[in-house]
Amino acid sequence: MPNVRSSVVLLMIALAIIMAAGVFLAMNVVQNRDEATVPVATDGGFVVNVGGQPISLQVDPNTRPNIVELPTSETESPRTEDVAVTDQQVESATVTPEPTAVPPSTEVVPATAVPAIPTVEKIIYQPYQVQQGDTLYSLSQAFATSISLMADKGISQTNLVPGTTINIPVGNPEFCSGRGQVYAVGEGDTAFNISQRYNTTPENLQALNGLDANYTVKIADIICVP
Repeated sequence: MPNVRSSVVLLMIALAIIMAAGVFLAMNVVQNRDEATVPVATDGGFVVNVGGQPISLQVDPNTRPNIVELPTSETESPRTEDVAVTDQQVESATVTPEPTAVPPSTEVVPATAVPAIPTVEKIIYQPYQVQQGDTLYSLSQAFATSISLMADKGISQTNLVPGTTINIPVGNPEFCSGRGQVYAVGEGDTAFNISQRYNTTPENLQALNGLDANYTVKIADIICVP
């Protein structure tokens, strides 16, 4: 019986030693883990996490603890509201306003009246008292007329009675104003012989009087010559 009791006592002592050793090891593990998770600040203090922010805890045996906030290394990201406002401002600044459509005008603009160009008569009549010895040829040389033109207007040799007054058809000077002088086309006249008589060309007569391609001049007509 004494041997059994001694064995039990020894066993209990061994168990107590094992349990004490286990408790000691567990305490060391917990202490080491806490020391590993607590970062040490560069100034000799400890860094703790308060409200999601790292705080440096400086411990001085002679003074009370001084809490210093460490600067964060991460740049604060902009708020979602600020980004949304910025995008909206950029979008509004880059949008080009559409041009406003101008409705078509319904106002009726009256047409500008073109003044009528007064027609200048080619032929006018000049009163003349017949003299002794007058002939149709002498009258054609004295006035801007021709025998053909006088005959066309009803004047013949029998009308040339001395002392009587007749109306001689002559070319109107206003008709050729700025273009030359009037000429009454007679029997046998052409644009070629008229141009030679007045030292010009058929082309000039054509341009002044609007003659056709054949330079045709009409008997008893009035044309302009330079």
